[in-house]
Amino acid sequence: MTDESGGADAAPAEEPSVGSKVGKEISETVAKLGAGEKFAVLGAAGVMGVWLVFDLLIDEYFTGHLAFVLALVVVTAAYLHHTKGSGDWAVPYKTVVTVCAGLLGVLGVWFLIEEVRGDVLDADAATVLGALIFYVASIVSGVGAWQLSKQ
Repeated sequence: MTDESGGADAAPAEEPSVGSKVGKEISETVAKLGAGEKFAVLGAAGVMGVWLVFDLLIDEYFTGHLAFVLALVVVTAAYLHHTKGSGDWAVPYKTVVTVCAGLLGVLGVWFLIEEVRGDVLDADAATVLGALIFYVASIVSGVGAWQLSKQ
């Protein structure tokens, strides 16, 4: 029997799960990103996804440690800047994201040129898919850095 006034017999309000809290926080952070910043961060997140799936899990395409670390810095910096602020950082937030995402874009173009010469597109389907997603994601991140540098 429930009490209409919300007494002891009333059903407790359900708290959101941890997963929904994190998802909500991430979506709010993405909504705060500017145009160039969004390209830089989402491209970097794509690079991290390629590393996780194609390098770590199925071991088909190696993105390289430098690309992963640059992507991690971009995503982490954006998250921390928009949730906790970056006023006390030694290097300004915009500089961190622009430099790291720009280097990520340069690596993507460089890897594309090197791997086209090395016939990576003649490999198995998983390797080709991982490589193409990496190229697109890293170049998108580089384009975001370029847009950020123009602001």
